[in-house]
Amino acid sequence: MEPIKGWKTFVDFNYRIKNANTHWEIQKTYNHDVEGKPYPYNNNSHVHEDHAKENYTNFSAYTEYTKSLESGHNFKGMIGFQSELMKKKVFGLQREGIIIPSLPEVDLTTGLDVYGAEVTPSVNGASDHWATAGFFGRINYDYQQKYLLEVNLRYDGTSRFRADNRWSWFPSFSVGWNVAREAFWSNLEEYISTFKFRGSYGELGNQNTDSWYPTYQAMTVKASNGDWLMNGIKPNTSAAPGLVSSTMTWERVKTWNVGLDFAAINNRLNGSLDVYSRKTIDMVGPAPELPVTLGTAVPQTNNTDLRTYGWELSVGWNDQLKCGLGYGVKFLLSDSQTEITRYPNETGSLDKDTYRAGMMLGEIWGYETIGIAKTQEEMDAHLASLPNGGQDAIGNRWGAGDIMYADLNGDGKIDNGANTEGNHGDMKVIGNNTPRYLFGLDLILDYKGFDFRAFFQGVMKRDYFQSSYYFWGAASSVWESTCMLPHLDYFRENPDHILGQNLDSYFPRPDFSTSKNQQTQSRYLQNAAYIRLKNIQLGYTLPELITKKFLVSKLRVYVSGENLWTGTKMFGTFDPETIDGGWNGSVYPLSKTLSVGLSLTF
Repeated sequence: MEPIKGWKTFVDFNYRIKNANTHWEIQKTYNHDVEGKPYPYNNNSHVHEDHAKENYTNFSAYTEYTKSLESGHNFKGMIGFQSELMKKKVFGLQREGIIIPSLPEVDLTTGLDVYGAEVTPSVNGASDHWATAGFFGRINYDYQQKYLLEVNLRYDGTSRFRADNRWSWFPSFSVGWNVAREAFWSNLEEYISTFKFRGSYGELGNQNTDSWYPTYQAMTVKASNGDWLMNGIKPNTSAAPGLVSSTMTWERVKTWNVGLDFAAINNRLNGSLDVYSRKTIDMVGPAPELPVTLGTAVPQTNNTDLRTYGWELSVGWNDQLKCGLGYGVKFLLSDSQTEITRYPNETGSLDKDTYRAGMMLGEIWGYETIGIAKTQEEMDAHLASLPNGGQDAIGNRWGAGDIMYADLNGDGKIDNGANTEGNHGDMKVIGNNTPRYLFGLDLILDYKGFDFRAFFQGVMKRDYFQSSYYFWGAASSVWESTCMLPHLDYFRENPDHILGQNLDSYFPRPDFSTSKNQQTQSRYLQNAAYIRLKNIQLGYTLPELITKKFLVSKLRVYVSGENLWTGTKMFGTFDPETIDGGWNGSVYPLSKTLSVGLSLTF
């Protein structure tokens, strides 16, 4: 709505419904004896139904007014309101005794177990909701596109926290100076058309929590869940609620950013550089370690601060030669690191599920590897150099083909001490799994209807330690082991082995009873840096003089390839781009794809 020129009002309403129905049944199954006769393998049968419905509404309304003066001053003001409401309803039930296997419905069950005893159906149902509301305003000012200013203020509330912690202010502002619009720049404008400095500061809040009611104690009540019988039936049960933090509130994210935008040489060269520092205040971190006399799980609370700092660079060049060859290059590079600045870890524990002030996210602690002992004598000599316990803290029966670990603290034994920052034994930081120096390279060519594009992307620096049997092959359990071609490079002392002797192997000797050789260590730290040709494409567009004869304004044919080449030093069973997916990097591999296409525009 625009009742007055320059004054506009916007109203937006979104409504989303989600229905989810889940059904499963457990059927009687049979196995067969040595004579081929069937016998019951699983006598239980039941039908289970779950129904869930979500209703989400998002309403926003804001009004803005814009005014420009002949003197070059431009103003814009805006105020508004936004609210969200999520309601969820769930219901489920389960009943025993399927009557007709081909018709597994609740109405066609007996309610009896395999022995004919009545089983009380299990039911569940709940209604949940959360809501947010926010008021916001913004003021924009610029003068002849030279001086730029924007100021924002939000006042947000959420139903997830208690009343005295529910609302919070979140301010932000940004300033800019386009130096290329200044009078003193006129002699340089022909060469550098854009040269703008930017700076900004902003605060945002995060109210997302695993539980919709994290500050309230919830008592679990279950029907017919007791492990005893009362009058022939199982009684209902309830459990004492866990501890909660009633003071939990918003996480605050405070970000500083300075940047530079430039364009030069008739805009053929352009780019930007941003440097930023982002602090997350009062983050809900892992529950701190408390004495076991507490007697229950420690609740989570706003106990962590962290700082992320980094930069982003983008540089591009586009041009066309006199011969008609057009070409372009664009390069993107970024880097960031995150440091924990506050966390209540008084003992300095190095447990993987906790933090400590001063740690960098992604740290990999491990032992330093001397190597694999090629003979029993070599291992005995190594153990003899460790008179205060050898490597007994890690394992026993050390011999040829086993790992020799370095005694970094010189105490005559190999261990991780108290596993604390002040006493970590022979452990040290051997790497960091945070991806560093992420880059992308885009190459474009076109000439007389032909076009070519190649896009590369990757990571220049990343460490990674893989502890699953997908990496080791032979794990500490026969049932959790595997064997792929790269796993055959394991230690073999016997020259008569069917695969041949292998004293200079990559892996230690297989041992299905212990993980002593598979401790986190420097020898098997992976270099997860990589470069990948994500896409390459060659196309040809027919001249318009030809295509217009059959009423086509544009006809293009092309051949395209995806993931055709990867440069990496990662172990062969893993893809460096998907190692964080699935379970320990075990995801469906990326496909190399070739395709041919035709594009028509009428």
